[in-house]
Amino acid sequence: MTKKKILVIDDEPSIRFLLNEFLTDIGYECIEAERAIKGIEILKREQIDLIILDIQLPQMNGLEAIQKIREINKEVPVFMLTAFSNMKSVVENLDVNIQEFIPKPFDIYQLEIKIKSQLGD
Repeated sequence: MTKKKILVIDDEPSIRFLLNEFLTDIGYECIEAERAIKGIEILKREQIDLIILDIQLPQMNGLEAIQKIREINKEVPVFMLTAFSNMKSVVENLDVNIQEFIPKPFDIYQLEIKIKSQLGD
């Protein structure tokens, strides 16, 4: 059985490292992108099961990225990482289908529960 792939798009190396280590430990394949543009390129060529997307990114922010992600794949679940408490209402107005809003700092074990629930694991 192939591992489910989770794409982590975050410009903070420490967040990517933490999520990569944790997701690998709990049985997923983690693919990292430090920029939204790179993450979108990965999505075009890989079968991704879930995306963890930071809102605050250089060059192309998470709001712009989610719109491009939805042009490529309308169904892939997206968890948005945000330090901004009002971001949920902003994103809901875009109608881009975000499955979860994960506030920073996040509880890694709560994130695990949400991922497993979303992916049916």
